Amino acid sequence: SSSWWNTRPVQVMTEVMPESPVDPVAPPAPIEVERVERVGGAADPEMVRWHGMVGASAGWAPPRVVARTEADARPGYAAYDASEYLDDPEVLQAKVKLLAEMWLRGGRDTVVYTGAGLSTASGIGDYASKAGGSIAPHKKGTSTGSRLELQPTVAHHALAAIEEKGLIGNWVQQNHDRLAQKAGFPQAKLNEIHGAWGDTKNMVKMMDDTLRSDLLEWLVAWSARARLCVTLGTSLCGMTSDEIPRAAAERFALAEGDGLVIIGLQRTFYDEAASLRIWGLCDDVMKLLAKELRLKVPDPKVQRRGEEWVRSHPRLTYNTPVRSARDPM
Repeated sequence: SSSWWNTRPVQVMTEVMPESPVDPVAPPAPIEVERVERVGGAADPEMVRWHGMVGASAGWAPPRVVARTEADARPGYAAYDASEYLDDPEVLQAKVKLLAEMWLRGGRDTVVYTGAGLSTASGIGDYASKAGGSIAPHKKGTSTGSRLELQPTVAHHALAAIEEKGLIGNWVQQNHDRLAQKAGFPQAKLNEIHGAWGDTKNMVKMMDDTLRSDLLEWLVAWSARARLCVTLGTSLCGMTSDEIPRAAAERFALAEGDGLVIIGLQRTFYDEAASLRIWGLCDDVMKLLAKELRLKVPDPKVQRRGEEWVRSHPRLTYNTPVRSARDPM
């Protein structure tokens, strides 16, 4: 059996600033993943690692290394080195087509789980992009220097458009930047689990802080409901909020839902438990997905909603109200 769950430490952190770990609520004990029943036979573990369980038998070429390093992506956490990988264009297109089919099946029972890699194209740096020659977008030096002036990425706009189509039930956001709201994603479906800029009721969490209990309850409720979890730009290195992708992967092993999709450049400890593994930049993948779903990105209506949010919340000020497990379900 796989070791992906047995080696993951249970810790809480921001996606940008590493500090010392705390002791959050422990997730439930994992189950054994019976892959053979879901993929129609024994799959090559190496192909599962590169493509996920449903893609392992597709005959796709492994991703290519575009930036190699031996440096740990997240020292002290459940993470591999910070080398970066990309799928070949034809493989990426095939995977995105499969993702679109999975997402349409998941519908409003789909949860999005995002980390620092989602926002690097806006100019925000991350902690894990350490390889020389890294292709992470922020390495190009596009930041405005002001967090208040940061603009949503293509991926942010695509996610907001997908929600407008009725295909996202909840977005668990590890970042603090409020780019989701700027893109027009509804606040009512956004769980800023690690805190946010401009929020005095849900301030940015450091490593010795605890998660807000109501937001954790909301997250756990969605971890029990999600038929599909799509992760973008997160290292999945052992945060309490990783319960969302873990639960989706476990249910897939029991023939429930479409499981876990991982989108990113670096290897994670969850790769071999993923239904589908996509190696690419968040913006590139989401641009292809929007085309596959026949969505206009940005969606004009959604974009106007985001602009109104910015006007109504100067300096990103918004205090997250108390949430419950039913809000919204």
